[in-house]
Amino acid sequence: MKLANLLPAAQWNLSTPIAARNLLRLFAITLVAGVYVGAYGYMRMTLNEEISSRRRYMNEAIFNAQDFFVSRQTLLKSLGLSTVKHAAAAGDSETYIPGEEVQIFLRQPGGTWSLWLTPRMLDFLRAKQTNLVYVPHALDASVQWLYSRPEVPPLVPNAVLQRLRGSTGEPGDEQIWLAEPGDDKPPSLYIFTAMDDRDRASGWLGLEVEGPQLVAALRHEQAGDFQLVDSASQIIASKDREQQLTSQRHTATRVDDGFGWEGGYWLPDRLTIRKQLDHSDWQIIYSAPLASIIPALILPFGLAVLISVAVTLLMLWLVRRVDVRLIRPAAARIEALVESEAFSSAVIRTAPVALCVLRRSDGAVVLANRLSEQWLVMGDERTRACQDWITRAFGKPAQTSCTQELQMADGRHLCLSYAPTRYRREDVLICAFSDITERKTAELSLQQARALADAANEAKTLFLATMSHEIRTPLYGMLATLELLSRTHLDSQQRGYLNAIEGSSATLLQLICDVLDVSKIEAGQLALEVSAFSPVELTQDVMQGYMGAAHTKGLQLLSCMDPQLPEQVVGDTTRTRQILGNLLSNAVKFTRSGRIMVRLHLVGVEGDRMMLRWQVVDTGQGIPEQDQQHLFEPFFQSGPSTNTVAGTGLGLSICKRLVELMNGSIRVFSEPGLGSSFSFTLPLGQLALDEDQSWAQPLLNQGVMVYSPVPELADHAAGWLRRWGARAQVIAVPDVRHEPGIVLVELCPGPASSAVIRQWPGPLVLACADEHALSRPSAQYWQVGLNNLQCLNQAVSQAQGIEARHSATARQAMIETKLCIHVLVAEDNVINQLILRDQLEKLGCTVTLANDGEQALALCQKEVFDLVLTDVNMPRLNGYQLAQNLRQQGHALPIIGATANAMLDEAERCLGAGMDQFLVKPFTLHALYQCLLPYRKGSA
Repeated sequence: MKLANLLPAAQWNLSTPIAARNLLRLFAITLVAGVYVGAYGYMRMTLNEEISSRRRYMNEAIFNAQDFFVSRQTLLKSLGLSTVKHAAAAGDSETYIPGEEVQIFLRQPGGTWSLWLTPRMLDFLRAKQTNLVYVPHALDASVQWLYSRPEVPPLVPNAVLQRLRGSTGEPGDEQIWLAEPGDDKPPSLYIFTAMDDRDRASGWLGLEVEGPQLVAALRHEQAGDFQLVDSASQIIASKDREQQLTSQRHTATRVDDGFGWEGGYWLPDRLTIRKQLDHSDWQIIYSAPLASIIPALILPFGLAVLISVAVTLLMLWLVRRVDVRLIRPAAARIEALVESEAFSSAVIRTAPVALCVLRRSDGAVVLANRLSEQWLVMGDERTRACQDWITRAFGKPAQTSCTQELQMADGRHLCLSYAPTRYRREDVLICAFSDITERKTAELSLQQARALADAANEAKTLFLATMSHEIRTPLYGMLATLELLSRTHLDSQQRGYLNAIEGSSATLLQLICDVLDVSKIEAGQLALEVSAFSPVELTQDVMQGYMGAAHTKGLQLLSCMDPQLPEQVVGDTTRTRQILGNLLSNAVKFTRSGRIMVRLHLVGVEGDRMMLRWQVVDTGQGIPEQDQQHLFEPFFQSGPSTNTVAGTGLGLSICKRLVELMNGSIRVFSEPGLGSSFSFTLPLGQLALDEDQSWAQPLLNQGVMVYSPVPELADHAAGWLRRWGARAQVIAVPDVRHEPGIVLVELCPGPASSAVIRQWPGPLVLACADEHALSRPSAQYWQVGLNNLQCLNQAVSQAQGIEARHSATARQAMIETKLCIHVLVAEDNVINQLILRDQLEKLGCTVTLANDGEQALALCQKEVFDLVLTDVNMPRLNGYQLAQNLRQQGHALPIIGATANAMLDEAERCLGAGMDQFLVKPFTLHALYQCLLPYRKGSA
């Protein structure tokens, strides 16, 4: 039982990231240890191979040395056996050579010995570079050289002779090895054997091996250093003298034969092999210093060490990388998983919503919190609902969350969100229930409020449309009557009264338009009407409408327009005119003295769009800083001006919304006591025009002098003159001395009577504030409107002697051309009938009046008309129905609707009913003329 309890714990411990890290480290250590063992084995094998190679060379050297000494020993043995003892002493002749043999007599007391040598033996001695010597036993006897390679035989050292004569030994095959080491050169080796073992008095026969020959015989390049040591451990011969002197300490004691490492304290310093020579107690030693072995081991040992270090570093890096990339993230994920599970459990327990987990197989609740147990009561209905949720969730191809709203028996509304997932290795469905009872109640309240608001909005829209129609209808009668009255002969007092009535009527119309625009903006019915227009002409027309009001208040109304402005742009002419008119109207209202400057600049070009900025600057009372942020709010009026200046407070609000609708921007800068500056920037489309379509007449490349007490006006006029082709120059003080053909242009911000230049001998063009068009009081003198660039262009061109391309008279004649159209007018308002009749007759039309649509439809069956002009709001049969009936009956004549409704869908309704065009009341005589002009008799 205890083992069973321990196994899961052990299994868990082995599956943890810590266990994985330990196993990884153990594997790395084992692998590195294996590499180290392999490297050690490789280095040991390499060392053994090198030692074996050195031992092979040393054995070869020892074999050669053994062969060298054995051959000399054998020779000496054979020579000893070749000696013969004689009974009688020989004569004085020491050597007798009969034929093929050589007999050498050995002189000694008490008998004679002779040595028989053949020529081949002598050749052998000569080839082996071996000297043959005889040493008598008697101390006073002299040494006899039997054969010597040098002409002068060397002397046998006395020490050698003493050691030889003093040697003792048993009879047999014993040979005596003797040598006397010298200090400066290798000593000679003497090998002696007794002439007769039974008779020591016979003496010794010996061979001398010279020192250089001995060294040459023992030398072996691959075997290393060598030493020949006698029985007293004295070095007889070595590779070199220095090695012999430094090696005395290593041979102080006799060491048995063998092979191995010798010397050193912590490490051996040489590899040595020792071998005792046959038939002697001498020993030959070959040794290889450790320093000579190391170079052969550097490469394999270095490679093994390098591989071991590389494997160690690689394993360290690999262990760290696996730990960082796999084990640590796994540990972090496991820790996060544990924390997440604990957090999820805490969330489920404390969540303000009901949470439960349903098993897919049987729909049983696996996990649930307190709210879930309270809201979801156990029962058959809940079981069926759970199975239905599981079927829906797992029946979808992709595991996505689903939402469902439930209403419980107690009236509580619950929002169910469920999604399939896995929990503890089985498919489950997690469900979340939130109480949305309050939200449902709020939604119901909002729906009711929205319905009420929509109803109120529709009522307001209907009211505004009705009021617009009801107000515009009599207003049209008033404005049209005033326009017709202005075309009659009136004295100055009557014309002043007429101008006052027209101004008041225009103010009333603007107020109605402002209120209607606000309603359109709030209802989302305000749409842009894009068309081509001239920004210069639009600005001048708007300013011309406020020249009278500004002149009445004693204000100077000036304009400065960028000479780089295009001839035509594409945009909403009406809305642009409305924005500029509102800003200019406010400037005239709130400026008591001084001047108002209107500027128009080309800001830049971005692709096919160009940015134009209008700026209206006045010298009025200014606006406090705290009021500037509220200026563009509806019905807001700044400061105490509300008590002195009439206004609705809608103008700036409408301007801001119109500018934003056209993707532009509007700004204000004001300083109390100094004045205000309003500017708006609009992106407008470019429109390419031919040169003959320009409203300006090209000027001659002649000098034109420009003077004005306002420098900005002079620069502005000079820029336009240069654009038209003249060589304009701004002057500070007029000079009556001038060149022939020079035209002087003076811009006077006041009336003509305030002009500075009274006398100018050449052509003079005066632009003043009290002139509106172009006049020519004398042959060399022209007067034009201060803000009228077209008139300035015409005056300068005439002063240069250029014939005008277009004249005002020709344009007026074009306007006054009779239309000669037979028009059927359907209008239920008697006053409007009369006004329309007078307007049409003024334009040269014949008019037939109808009181409603039915009468107009009947007249169309009886007579032939060129055009139908109908009011859209009439009793019995309105204008829409009239147009539809005419089209159904096959009438193709033009139908123009006249409506007092200015709502967004009015144009669609008119065109959808079959009308060709429509006019919005009140409309001017000029607007009516432009509308009817395409249908003039004889027009293409």
